[in-house]
Amino acid sequence: MINLDYCMSLYLAFRWIPIQNLSWKEGVTPYYPSIEAHNQKPVDNENDIENYLREYMSAIVNKQTGILLSGGIDSAILASYLPPNTNAYTIRFMAEDAVDESIQAKIYAKAYSLNHKIVDVTWNDYKEFSIELMKSKNAPLHPVEVALYKASKVAHSDGIRSLIVGNGADSTFGGMDKLLSRDWTYEEFINRYTFIKPELILKNPYPIDDIYMKYRLNNDQIDFISFLKYTHGMGIIQAFENAIKFGGCNLIEPFEKLKLRTTLDIQRIRNGEPKYMLYNIFNMKYSNDKLVKKIPFARPMDKWLNNWEGPKRKEFNINCTKGLNGEQKYLLYSLEQFLDVIDS
Repeated sequence: MINLDYCMSLYLAFRWIPIQNLSWKEGVTPYYPSIEAHNQKPVDNENDIENYLREYMSAIVNKQTGILLSGGIDSAILASYLPPNTNAYTIRFMAEDAVDESIQAKIYAKAYSLNHKIVDVTWNDYKEFSIELMKSKNAPLHPVEVALYKASKVAHSDGIRSLIVGNGADSTFGGMDKLLSRDWTYEEFINRYTFIKPELILKNPYPIDDIYMKYRLNNDQIDFISFLKYTHGMGIIQAFENAIKFGGCNLIEPFEKLKLRTTLDIQRIRNGEPKYMLYNIFNMKYSNDKLVKKIPFARPMDKWLNNWEGPKRKEFNINCTKGLNGEQKYLLYSLEQFLDVIDS
């Protein structure tokens, strides 16, 4: 089905197109990622997770395997299963007051004698690499993709052919504590989750309710856990796959190989223990780092797009960037770029 207005609205709301075979125009259809449920390992507790990861990682790692190592616990756990001298790449965004994850990542790398490399990413990288990434994806970009692409490209030049990432940990094991902080009503969750309301930006917005409707419950609430796993999570997979594969490396996502057979203890998460199972594993692996806090993979878009005047194309409302943060502005920036690309 071809529907430009629907594609634009979905991208602004979810940062990707969560409908299969929906096209921007003839021949411009984003690929739809998949999780093969029958290949996922059911786990109940920390021991199940730890045993699976140890076995899986020992089977897939070789001299051409590296890891994207952030400052958070997910990739740190995976790093603990790697042999010494494995290449570990940390992305560092170059902007004033940008979050520097390399400081914490260096601690993880040193603990397991990994070869730690920092990949500096600038706004010029976003301007240089975005168009080709969009053509590869047949869609505008998630804010993370250019940085991932550059890291993959650097790794490939080092002889690495597969990169391990920590995808899937948040959506499976309760890492999105703010979105899990309460039992949302259906309308409340839509207002809380939607990245940008299309009607605020587009002259011809298209309804996006059908995406949320699949998760609506009879008591006017929403199955937000399933939504985060299968709608939010699939968009992250798509972004990582496009960027890393286009950079020359295969993508290894060990946490995406797992499914939680037991029910998440939501109350523990709400009492300040997000990803409590993974934190227990982390604390076994890094006994001196028990108090490490989640470090967001924060792109400095507020700095980079501070002086951007907003989109000029006819599809957008005038002055539509008013009140938007940097990450939201980037969605408009990328969407306008992509529309120019498919026009040409």
